[in-house]
Amino acid sequence: MIVGFTLRKHIARWQRDGLIDDATADRLRADIAGQGPGFGLGNVLAILGVILLGAALLSLIAANWEAMPRLVRVGLIFAVLWCGYLGGAWRANKGDRIFSEALYLLGAIAFGAGIALVGQMYHLSGDVASAALLWAGGTVVAALLLRSSTLAATSIVIAGFYLVASLEPETASRLSYIWIVPVFAVIASGLIWYTGAQVARHFLAVLALLFVCIVHFDRDVGVVLWMALIAGLGLFLLDALYPDVLDRATGWSISLGAYGFLAVQMVLLIFQFNDHIFAQTRDVMTGVVILAVAIAGLALSGHRNLAIRWSAYGLFSLEVLYIAFETIGTMIGTAGFFLTVGVLVLLLAVFVIRMERRLHRKSLVKGAAS
Repeated sequence: MIVGFTLRKHIARWQRDGLIDDATADRLRADIAGQGPGFGLGNVLAILGVILLGAALLSLIAANWEAMPRLVRVGLIFAVLWCGYLGGAWRANKGDRIFSEALYLLGAIAFGAGIALVGQMYHLSGDVASAALLWAGGTVVAALLLRSSTLAATSIVIAGFYLVASLEPETASRLSYIWIVPVFAVIASGLIWYTGAQVARHFLAVLALLFVCIVHFDRDVGVVLWMALIAGLGLFLLDALYPDVLDRATGWSISLGAYGFLAVQMVLLIFQFNDHIFAQTRDVMTGVVILAVAIAGLALSGHRNLAIRWSAYGLFSLEVLYIAFETIGTMIGTAGFFLTVGVLVLLLAVFVIRMERRLHRKSLVKGAAS
């Protein structure tokens, strides 16, 4: 909504300055209007309000839980659950895209709370991870039946909760997350395509990165890092060298390239600080490789992919300072170290300024050529 307002101001200025004619300005305004309101402050407030309302209702039920007959308890849980799902479907049928999704979220919250409360009421055996898995599965089914993008995103968040909860207790069955999460990721990918959930794609990418970290640190499995490194490098290079091919295949080229680059960064940093992978902790040579990857990210994708550009800047700057600390900081005093770091920061500022100018010129050349 704010972006649309800003674009309209720019269109009016371009029209006033003679950069575009009246017909082009009208077509641009019509295109902005056709995109709909988007996800604005109203959506955020509606979802936040429903979450608080759901928390209040569930807290009220929990506070009077012991004083209620069992039938009333179950009835209240189902009342909140169906109020969310059926109320959301009713609002969606009326064309309301904001409160319908908010009510769907209320239904998902009620479903999770119902699992916990019913399990407590009937003293059902099970752990938090099993309850979270059931919660995620039920939310997936609801997202499929209601074709809700919010529920698709919510199911991925719940799957992340399941993944973290699987670390406890220390039982053999908890290792099921090693195959359950990849299967869920495939199902979630289809659900994202079916519901058109744009935000859920980011949640799924974060879930994949979290999965790699947990599998490695929980099971000390190095192969998962190499797999993530290869997959991330492949996505980054596809976006950098063949963006049109990747975009035609997925419709999400820039984001996939950015998450691929993030995966490469994450794995290299784990390599650098992990004793089990390399003999020496904080390996400076790995830092040199990280610097090379950051420069490659800037050179190949920095002119068109802002996420890669700024993550590469951050990675390059932190790694330069770290290498300076490892190689110089132990040999000089505190004052000399701060002097060295100050000079390095100024040099990094010069590097970023010059690189920004070069990338800006490159993007202009690419835009003129296309």
